[in-house]
Amino acid sequence: AQQKITEGYWDLISTSEGYEKIIGKHLYTSQLPYPSIPDLILYARYHGNPENTIGEVWKWFDVPARDYPVWEWLQLQRLTTLQVQTMFRRGLISKTQLQLELARIGWSGTDRDFVEQLGWSVPNAMLLVQAGMFEQKGNDAILADISIADINPKYARQYLDAVLTKPASQDLIAYQLRKDPELSGLAAELRKIGIHPDYAGVYKELAYQIPPIADIITMAVREAFTPAIAERFGQYQDYPPDLEVWAAKKGLSKEWSERYWAAHWSLPSAQQGFEMLHR
Repeated sequence: AQQKITEGYWDLISTSEGYEKIIGKHLYTSQLPYPSIPDLILYARYHGNPENTIGEVWKWFDVPARDYPVWEWLQLQRLTTLQVQTMFRRGLISKTQLQLELARIGWSGTDRDFVEQLGWSVPNAMLLVQAGMFEQKGNDAILADISIADINPKYARQYLDAVLTKPASQDLIAYQLRKDPELSGLAAELRKIGIHPDYAGVYKELAYQIPPIADIITMAVREAFTPAIAERFGQYQDYPPDLEVWAAKKGLSKEWSERYWAAHWSLPSAQQGFEMLHR
């Protein structure tokens, strides 16, 4: 068949083995590749009646009539475990039918209930955490739910810590300012919410506020940026120490709080000054 030898050489070999020429010819033909019974049944479905393939198959192979139903059934598509589970979930078959189909597929009686449960989806761990918090479950119950959702129990605690809501960076800054205007603990708290340590200094710098431009203009007009003049006009008079404390909790330095105080006075206008001079 592969043209490695001539037909005459084949006849010579088969004759030397005791085969007559006609028998040798049939021997040669019998060694050629030929479709298997399953292949022929598949062919018959597309080239004959797919509901009754035996007639087409018999054109090619003499399958015993008694054996044919077995061969034909073996070539039929059968429901998979996943398909049976899906049919059950959608209400297309009953629990009894599910158990029967699982038995046919080959699941043992001790495993069928487990396979039935595996057919259902479990909410993801995030949803289970949210539901557990809403239902006011204890941490142990929530951690158990996380593991049910395919999170390794070894990391369930870390998963819970990761998904729980944390304060925004601005909230942390506001809180730390109230506790310690020096912000000594800010970097550690920012790291807990995922801020890279290299940027802690940026957040700390921005925590200390600069007044809005309108206030800065007012300060400039009222000489708050020239302390000597402001001092001469008594604009720092009665500056309350508590203002420095509470301004620091809002992120304002002592210098800015003094400027605010110096600028809060209403200075007399030129007309008012002229009138006071003449009185």
